[in-house]
Amino acid sequence: MKHLPVYMHRQEILDGLEKNQVIIVESPTGSGKTTQIPLILHEAGYADALQVGITQPRRIATLSVSEFIKKQIGRDDEFVGYKMRFEDTTSPGTRIKVMTDGILLMELKADPLLRSYSVILVDEAHERSLNIDFILGLLRHVMKERPEFKVIISSATINTKVFSDFFDKAPIISIDARVYPVQVVYKPLQRESLEYQIEAITQIVTGEAKKKSGDILVFMSGEFDITNCVNALYMADTEKRLEIYPLYGRLSKEEQESVFNDTSPGKTKVVVATNIAETSVTIDGITTVIDCGIAKINFYNQKDFTSSLVPLPTSRSSCEQRKGRAGRTSPGVCYRLYSEDDYKSRLTYGTEEILRTDLSEVVLRMSDLGITDYEHFPFITRPKHSAITSAEETLRFIGAIDGKRQLTTIGNLMCRFPLLPRHSRVIVEAMMNHPTVLEEVLIAVSFLSTKTPFLFPQGEEDLSRAAHRRFNNTEYGDFASYLNIYYQYTKNTSKDAKQRFCKMNYLDFQGMQEIVHVNEQLGEICGDVGFPLASGGSVREYLCCIASGLMQYVCIKARGNMYKSLTADQVFLHPGSAYFKSLPQFIIAGEIVQTSRLYARSVSPLDKAWLDDISPELYPKLTALVQKERPSGKLQKQEEIRQKAIKEREEKGKATITVYKRTYPTLVLGGKKKKERLVALIPLEDLNYLNQMNEKAPKRPKNFLVAILYRGFYIHYGDMFFSALELQGKVNPGKGILDNPPSGIYTIEDADTLIDNLHWLLAFTKNKKQRKHLYFVALEESGNGNYRFTADDDCFDALDTSLYTLLTLADSLEAAQMKKQAKEVTNIYGNLLKLVE
Repeated sequence: MKHLPVYMHRQEILDGLEKNQVIIVESPTGSGKTTQIPLILHEAGYADALQVGITQPRRIATLSVSEFIKKQIGRDDEFVGYKMRFEDTTSPGTRIKVMTDGILLMELKADPLLRSYSVILVDEAHERSLNIDFILGLLRHVMKERPEFKVIISSATINTKVFSDFFDKAPIISIDARVYPVQVVYKPLQRESLEYQIEAITQIVTGEAKKKSGDILVFMSGEFDITNCVNALYMADTEKRLEIYPLYGRLSKEEQESVFNDTSPGKTKVVVATNIAETSVTIDGITTVIDCGIAKINFYNQKDFTSSLVPLPTSRSSCEQRKGRAGRTSPGVCYRLYSEDDYKSRLTYGTEEILRTDLSEVVLRMSDLGITDYEHFPFITRPKHSAITSAEETLRFIGAIDGKRQLTTIGNLMCRFPLLPRHSRVIVEAMMNHPTVLEEVLIAVSFLSTKTPFLFPQGEEDLSRAAHRRFNNTEYGDFASYLNIYYQYTKNTSKDAKQRFCKMNYLDFQGMQEIVHVNEQLGEICGDVGFPLASGGSVREYLCCIASGLMQYVCIKARGNMYKSLTADQVFLHPGSAYFKSLPQFIIAGEIVQTSRLYARSVSPLDKAWLDDISPELYPKLTALVQKERPSGKLQKQEEIRQKAIKEREEKGKATITVYKRTYPTLVLGGKKKKERLVALIPLEDLNYLNQMNEKAPKRPKNFLVAILYRGFYIHYGDMFFSALELQGKVNPGKGILDNPPSGIYTIEDADTLIDNLHWLLAFTKNKKQRKHLYFVALEESGNGNYRFTADDDCFDALDTSLYTLLTLADSLEAAQMKKQAKEVTNIYGNLLKLVE
């Protein structure tokens, strides 16, 4: 491997490390820096007496890098080893240690000066994960106390100057890798919609496949888009020239690894991927990249403690990373489905994780390390003060730290577990107060803290959903269903039997193995601190334990199908939940996430009588949320002043609202006894622009009322601006406007006719009472096994109602042995479900 570009800079690296405590090594993918720098250090003697440590942001890279280095050195002993959460192949004799960055953070607790290491190599530093930023701050302290200690920051050629500045102008060593020229072709879409996006991709793929110049990599934002694109490519591939592979996080390990298969002679490989293929995965033979320019980025809301995956325009840096995938082995071409002006207007770099994520785990680790001055910790990018305050409030809320930022007894126990604070808090609650359900709680936490094991293979969505529903516990919901899955899986004693069980039930074998492994390791930690496993306690104890750690996710039913938590308004049960068909008064959720609306996932019911077991203050606080409150005299006065201002603006002909440099006319909502409020009229085609500007903006506007305009009709009249933005991608104008929803009452005997009409779901339909308004077609069960199409003025309510009804319809068809129709309905349900994920 000494032919790799990094070896041309071997002496420069060693000289730089001898003269400096820190060096930054930058190079594009393919230079060999990840696997060869540890060998260079080993050959130079850095691993003779102490260890060389290499951190990786992902588990899969930790394992593969370790195995590659071990193979190169040619030793079968533990000289090279890896360590990640719940998995350790190292020993006292290990000298080259590859680990996840989270492991290094745990080692810093036991040895704050890292005395067993001569060098730490922080790899993939350009990703700027929360752990990487935390580690860099801690390493500065180690360097001050140990002048002989060395640090190497390894990064792609992305903003490496920020690392140099952070480490007092540390030298940057640039390694060039052979990169072939890539032609950039801008092909902006005629209209921003998934339909136009897929049409453009299909045309490009078909044209490039005819040239037979190489394989194709398509970047899209998420699973729903990828699935639809893959289906369209299969339909267009009439000559069977393509080998098409989806690539996203929820696929099984085997499905993800299939993208590395050699392309068959005479065929063209097409990989349709999320941003996982930007830097984490390298696929040989790619000569064409098609970039949709969007990625889903996780954001944490500090006010309501919820998270959301937001589709955002990728930064220019990410665009360049994607382009570079086409030029690794030969000249290539990159098609960008956006304009050059759009590209130039994008942010140079993406938002660092520390500015958009929950900091409670980092703050807890700081307290564990004795660091209580959170605000002045030397982060490479300083987090917002509000984010630190939110994290501190969360930890106090669950009893992990006290008013002096010191760990409590609960907090000390929580720090023993390599988990998110809310998950470790659940375990500690069982240890301290409900030991007879400790085993069950560990199983639940294992499911919450690992990747979902549920698989939905292409073309088998109906069978997979039916298989998963067999585990549903309709009385106690998802957390009881997790126990069903776990115990049935572990009844199988052999590996072959477990694999057969997973195949039959559409579960990821590696995912289930990891859940079992995590559960076993958590049990060992409990035993180490003096809490042996016990089981068999009541469901009440089990769910109360979970609710004690996840108290921010305990919700009360407010009105209709909407819930409220202590911190979040307008929460809805996720349609994928085992408990979706029921609406209990109180629920506990494993998480609350923002997609098309705020959804509670992993849901189980809580009885009113149980709430005092969780917290005596919980029931009064929850019930206060749903009681109507009258505005005070001061608020009424403020409202009167605001209404007067509105009227004055109307009289002067200035009743407009400007947002992101676009000005919209307004109407007045209300009148007579109702308070008057301005409603901005926003064209449907502006939603894409407003969504893009909303995500780029450093400061967002205040929320306001809107109505979406389409062909002279109003949609979501009186909705809030930020809620209306979520309509993008949900509505499909291509279906046209119906005068009425499909008429008639249907039973399962009319299944074929009913199914023929299901393509109208979520289509626009007129309303006789409100002639200027458009509603959305929904399907509902009207009782006694009768089904009918209705109209709903809210797209998201129409979606939820239809999903619930389709589940019921599929179950009825299955019970009537109408397998073909049940499969069709389940597939339609699966496609609609992706709109909320």
